Amino acid sequence: MWGAVTFAALLTSFSALRPVRDALVLDGHPDQLPWLFLATFTVVSVVSPIWSKLLVGRSRPAFVPMAFHAFAVCVLGFCLLAHVKPSSIVVGRVYYVWSAVFNLFVVSVFWSLLADLLGPGTARRLYGPIAAGGTVGTFVGPLLTRLLAGTIGIDGMLMMAALLLELAVLGVYRLRRAAVGLARDDTAEPDAPAGGGAFTGIAHVASSRYLSTIAGYVFCTATAATFMYLTQAKIVHDALGGQVARTNYFASIELWVAAITFVLQTVIAAPALGRFGPGVVLAVLPLAQLAGISIVAAAPSLTALAIVQVISKSATHGLTRPARELLFTVISRDDKYRAKHAIDTIVYRFGDSGSSWAHKGLAAITAGSGALVAAAAVLVAAWLGFAFVLGAAFRRRVTKRVTKEPS
Repeated sequence: MWGAVTFAALLTSFSALRPVRDALVLDGHPDQLPWLFLATFTVVSVVSPIWSKLLVGRSRPAFVPMAFHAFAVCVLGFCLLAHVKPSSIVVGRVYYVWSAVFNLFVVSVFWSLLADLLGPGTARRLYGPIAAGGTVGTFVGPLLTRLLAGTIGIDGMLMMAALLLELAVLGVYRLRRAAVGLARDDTAEPDAPAGGGAFTGIAHVASSRYLSTIAGYVFCTATAATFMYLTQAKIVHDALGGQVARTNYFASIELWVAAITFVLQTVIAAPALGRFGPGVVLAVLPLAQLAGISIVAAAPSLTALAIVQVISKSATHGLTRPARELLFTVISRDDKYRAKHAIDTIVYRFGDSGSSWAHKGLAAITAGSGALVAAAAVLVAAWLGFAFVLGAAFRRRVTKRVTKEPS
C-alpha cells in the first residue's frame, strides 16, 4: 500500500505538468527536438555520476528522500521563473530538459529502493499493484491539469507538484518501515555504506553481461519511443494550433493510457510474470511498437496516432515496467542504486538522443515512410532477442539465489 501511495504521489507530480511541457515545446518547430534530446542526454550524463558519488559513504535507502527534496526545491525554482517570465521560450526549453531528467531520476530511484527492499518472489506479486499506484497518479495528474491549469496557472501547478514530492518523501519513510518485517525470499545484504566512485555504476554495466543486456533492451525501448514521439510532434504541430488544443489532446491520451494501464497492472501483470516470467512479458512491447509505427506511417492522423500511443504506452507502463524492474531484484545491492540508475538515465537518454538524430536523417534521405518502418523492424528483431535472453538469465539467477550459490 505504501509503495503504491508513494509512486502515485511521484507520478501525479510529474504527469500533471507533462501535457503542459509537451504543448510548450511545440511553440517552436519539431525539428528542434533532437537538440533538446541531446541537451537532456548531456545533463543526465553529468547528474548520474554525481548521484553515484553522493552515495559513497552513505546509506543508500536513507539517501532516497534527500533526492526527492532536491527535486522539490528545483520545482519551486521553476515556479518562480514561471511567475516572473510566463511566456519565455528559453524557460520552457530549460524546463523541458529538466523535467525529462526529473522523470527518469525519481522513478529510477524509487524502483531502486523497491528492488532493495523486496526479493524476486515478492516482487513478482507486488510490482503490478505498486505500479498501479503510479498509474492512478498518471490519471489524476492530467485530470488536475485540465481542471486547475486555467485557475491557478502554470506557477500554481508547479507549486502543487513540489508539495506532491514532499508527500512522496513521507511515503518513502513509511514504505521502509513497513518493509522491515516483510520476509524476503533472497539473501539480504547488509546496509553498509557504498564504496566506489562517480563512475562505479557505469563500469558495472559495462563489465556485466546481464546488466549490459538490460541496457540493450532499454536502449531499444528509448529508440522506439522517440521515433513515435517525434512522429507525434509533427502530426500534432501540423494539425493543432495553440497551446490549449495541444494540451487537451495530450491530456486526453494520458487519461486513456492511465485507465488501460491500471487494468493491465492490477489484473494481468502479476499472473503473467508468475506464469511466463519477465522474458515473455518484455516481448509484448516490441511487437506493439512495430505495429504502431507501421500504422502511423501509413495513416498519419490524430485519431490513428492517439490509438497507437494509447496501446504502446499502456503496454510500456502496464507490462514492461513491472517486468523490467523485476530484472533488478537479482543483482547486488550497490548495483540496484548505481548500475540501475545509469541504465535508467544515461542509457535511456542516449537512446533518445541518438534515435532523434537517426529519425531526422531518415526523414532527410527519403520522402516516404518505408525507411522508418524498415529501421523499426531491424530494431524490434534485436529488441526481442534482448527480451528472451533476459528471461533466461533471470531464471538462472533466481535459481542460484534459491540454492544460495554465489551470483
